[in-house]
Parts: sequence; structure tokens; C-alpha cells
Amino acid sequence: MSETLRFPDQRPTEYIKLDGEPIFNASKHLQLENPDKVVSLQALGYSSDDIKTCPSDFGVSSAFRILSDEGLAIIRDICLKMYDNRNISVGTGVNRLGSYVRGAGYRSKFIKDFCDSPELAQHLSAMAGTKLARHSVPAVACGVNYAPEDLRRAVDSWHTDSVAYDIVMMLSDPHTLDGGEFQYFHGTKTEGQDILGISGEEGIDTELPEDRIVTVPFPAAGYGFMQQGNMIFHRARKLNKRAERMTMIPSFVVVPAHVDDGTNSVNMAGWDDPGLPAELTRHEAWRAAARLGQLVDTVSLHDSPKRLVEDMDKALAPLLAYRDRLAKDIN
Repeated sequence: MSETLRFPDQRPTEYIKLDGEPIFNASKHLQLENPDKVVSLQALGYSSDDIKTCPSDFGVSSAFRILSDEGLAIIRDICLKMYDNRNISVGTGVNRLGSYVRGAGYRSKFIKDFCDSPELAQHLSAMAGTKLARHSVPAVACGVNYAPEDLRRAVDSWHTDSVAYDIVMMLSDPHTLDGGEFQYFHGTKTEGQDILGISGEEGIDTELPEDRIVTVPFPAAGYGFMQQGNMIFHRARKLNKRAERMTMIPSFVVVPAHVDDGTNSVNMAGWDDPGLPAELTRHEAWRAAARLGQLVDTVSLHDSPKRLVEDMDKALAPLLAYRDRLAKDIN
């Protein structure tokens, strides 16, 4: 049984649900393999103090196979069908990305079940060195990126993610693409941001020094790589020629729920996605409840008032920070 939050019973009305889909079967639709290479946070220049704040030292992997041929064919077909309901059309929210779908699990049960697959979570957990489950915020749990219609735009500009762990899975034949490469900065996110003169997670489409850029090649469609995305400064380049370029980006949350997690709900509160404020509220309430439950089990009658206040503040701080950010939009 999954350790993450179940998908909500409701669905934002802007998201069109697909009918007549095949049933996801992990034994038929997954073909999980291991990457040839993993780059640690330490190798990227992060200090031991930086790494102590992260769930693990895992940084980014090379591409590895995720989908079987049958699984790839089904997910490609679903993502093509969702294209006309992507987030830059019919009022479903716009942000840094050129053309994308968030909350694909609302629209497709097959994709929801793929992202929720325990086999996938177990495979990625072993790779990451920490226990992962499908992300508890449905908007980011199952995302899809398409090539922007305006070729002057990057598929995605230099940025860090608002979640810790995600995979970027290629659904198109990478050998047909001219441009559109996925790249990351070989260094810390602060170094990359300082060079470009930005801060925070939202990105900018400007060049970094070529000798500090690493391109992650995809051997074929159905392959993807994993990254600790809130620590890896990365982008997807512009396409030089118009082509189909579809990637799926499933995101994962660190479990159990009381442990520290890299989800940045305060940043995501500024995104224009249907249902997202409620999704983030569920996520932060779930994590806070788990931390409070742990406090109930661990508090000692010998703890000082100062220690008790600190423990309560730590348990509630992320929820209250998100609450304060949300309140700004209604005041």
C-alpha cells in the first residue's frame, strides 16, 4: 500500500478526463533498469552541511530504461490526446514552461496508476538512497512537457524544481530532435544562479559557461533519468527545428511523512493551476500531522519549555509558512 496521500476524489473542472484507457499493469508496462552513472551532490560541489539538509547525497543519474515498448506506446498516445487540454489553453494555468500539462493523473487513470506504481517507487528509492512515493501534490505528481509552439522559447529555462526528486522521461524519439537537449549545471545551484544573476526557483533563458554544462543523452524513447531537482540547476534547450518533443516528469515525495521533504509549497502557491491551493494545503497538513504525531510519541516530561516551543515550531513551520503565503492572495 502506498505511503503517500491518495489522489483527491474530486477533479478540477478544467481538466478533461480520458475514457476507454487500458489498465496499467506494472509487469507489462514497466521495464525498469539501472543507470550507468550517478553524480552525487558532493561531486557537484555541495558541502557536507548542504548535504545534511537533503534526504540523500544523490544528485542526478544518466538515463535508464523505465517503460516497456507497450507501456511507451500507451503513454505516448495518452499524452498526444491530452495536448489540446494542456495548461496554456482553456484557462488551466500558465507559468515558466512553454507548453505543458500538470495534473495528468486527473485526466488519465493509466498515468495516475503508473505514477503511483509501488514497483516504480521502490526502484527509484533504491537509486536515491531514501524512501520515495508518488508525490502527494497531484499537480506535480504527473506532469508532461511539450515543445513550445514558439521556437524562440526554451522548452524549459534554467531553474531548480520545487520538489526534491523527479524523473524526466523521454516519450519521443530523441534521434529525431535538433536541439531540445536536457542539460544541468555542473556545480551548485547557488553558483549557477549567481552567474545568471537570479535567485529563487523560477528560471531564465540565458547561457552558462559551456564547460560547466552537462547534457544528459536519452538512448531512446521510454528512457528517463532521475534528479534531486531542488538541488540541480537544469534546463531543456530550445529546439532548432520544429518537432514532437514530449517528456513526462513524475515527481516523488520523501516518506514517511514526518521526515524533511524538499517540497516548496510557498513557491508553488504562486502557480496558476486549478485546485493547487487545496492540493498544497492537503500536503502541508498531512506532513504537519505526521510531525505532530511524532512529537506526541517523543515528548518527554523532562523537556524544558524552550525545547517544547522549538519542537512545536518545527512541526508547524512549513504549514504556517504556506498558510501565510496563501493569505496574501486573499487580503
